[in-house]
Amino acid sequence: MIDLVATARKCSLVCPGCHGRLKGIGASLGCASCARLFPAVAGLIDLRLASDRFLDLDADRAKAARLHAIAPTTDLIGLASAYYAMTDDVLDHRRDRFLRHISGAVSRGEALAGRLTGPGRVLEVGCGTGGLLVAAARIGVDIQGVDIAARWLVVARRRLTDHGVDIPLTAAGAERLPWPDGTFDTLVADSLLEHLDDPGRALREWVRVLRPGGQLLLWSPNRFTIATDPHLGLWGVGWLPRPLVPAYLRLRGRTEWPPRTLSAFEARRLALRCGLARVAVEPPAIPGRWAQTRPAPERLPIRVYQVARQLAPGRAFLNLLGPLWELRAEAGRAA
Repeated sequence: MIDLVATARKCSLVCPGCHGRLKGIGASLGCASCARLFPAVAGLIDLRLASDRFLDLDADRAKAARLHAIAPTTDLIGLASAYYAMTDDVLDHRRDRFLRHISGAVSRGEALAGRLTGPGRVLEVGCGTGGLLVAAARIGVDIQGVDIAARWLVVARRRLTDHGVDIPLTAAGAERLPWPDGTFDTLVADSLLEHLDDPGRALREWVRVLRPGGQLLLWSPNRFTIATDPHLGLWGVGWLPRPLVPAYLRLRGRTEWPPRTLSAFEARRLALRCGLARVAVEPPAIPGRWAQTRPAPERLPIRVYQVARQLAPGRAFLNLLGPLWELRAEAGRAA
């Protein structure tokens, strides 16, 4: 049984609604200021004020509990496969792609973990199945993970256990984080901003939990990439006016919610509006070690990317049309 109060204190957790102190109330945590109650779910502290768009809170908690029950008897991919076996709205070809993505998450995490510089506490928002968490822990980063999907945090915990890593995991929303102002030295998010209904609100919240001068590091797919959209597997989605994207997906027989990817210019403008300083957006470096793990057909494009990134015209081109942008910024006064 998880000790809710001890875990909340260890992780510096507060009420995500009013930032009040949390106290134990039976098998739940309660806010001493606003009287909200927060349960323990599948061995996790659940500090969500709303659900994600895919499952309501009760459905997510039920799936998380089922995964928690079978986690001791399987490994990471077995647990992820069990999740998709109980999820009938994911087509087989997408399920296989998702499982490959989950399997390779630590390799991708290593590429991003290498960009975390400096000492101090780090928070990954939208940590998913924990690939970056494992990679960061391996190089000595003091990191915590938060995600709105408790079901995926159960899978992440299985990955952490498989790698012998102990990292705090909390269920909470990206726009309402359960930490006091100025808690973290660095906040990192990978492919999250495009999934949020209000990315500006989320960025302002991330600024709030960073200390003044703290670092924000984001990776996100480029809206105007000439490659396929990584979430949808379709070309040209970002070039359409956003109101037309749902109709286009229906025409292609797709039913999923379309991510709202941003261009590098849009990301920079949003960051400045949200009170961030020293904002820099550029195509991220791809470590050679990670590139060597990619399938053979991907290696030549990666080499071309690496060469182009070393040249000013190439960097400008990749910022406009490349597959991914990296935003680094410093927390100043919140907007």
